[in-house]
Amino acid sequence: MNEPVPPKSASPMSPSAAAADAARGRPPQAGGTRVEEFIDLYTRHEVRLRAFALSLVPRWEDAAEVYQQSSLVLWRNFESFEPGSNFFAWASKIVYRKAKDFRKVDARRKAHFSDEVLETIAIRTVDLSGRLDERQTALDRCLTRLKPDQRRMLSLRYEEGASVESVAEATGRTVDAVYKALNRIRKSLWDCVNRTLGAGGLT
Repeated sequence: MNEPVPPKSASPMSPSAAAADAARGRPPQAGGTRVEEFIDLYTRHEVRLRAFALSLVPRWEDAAEVYQQSSLVLWRNFESFEPGSNFFAWASKIVYRKAKDFRKVDARRKAHFSDEVLETIAIRTVDLSGRLDERQTALDRCLTRLKPDQRRMLSLRYEEGASVESVAEATGRTVDAVYKALNRIRKSLWDCVNRTLGAGGLT
């Protein structure tokens, strides 16, 4: 089965590009330390926040718009973030508010989640954040066990946002071979993460 590909109208948001977009706003305060703290936290949580936006506004293009609007608000309000606290919990509240704002002005959509459903999703997502942190740590460890060519394929596809066709051309494989290789890599990582967590590998 072919891997689903996002609509072409919504270009992938890499961490560096998204952080640069956010940094177009007004800095929270002068000096580089606070700016570097924001970029570090922002890029570390970007994938999860983007997925959170997609869970609230289940169309790729709309979720991308909500995410970019949220990124600017996060940057402009970073002074209110308490260092050392849960960045995802703080940021997800802003994404949630932006998703609600988007729903109010989006008259084109006839079917929407109710506010109660959105709130439930938001609460459960934040509750899961601790477990997601553990899975991320396990995933980072499992990624180091991949072969160099496997890591390159993942980097091209998911970090740089290259199409499967582009990955095939860059690696000298057929498109079908790339699809199969990516599926094998994802299954291998999934199994590795579950083994690591099940064996108490993060303790």
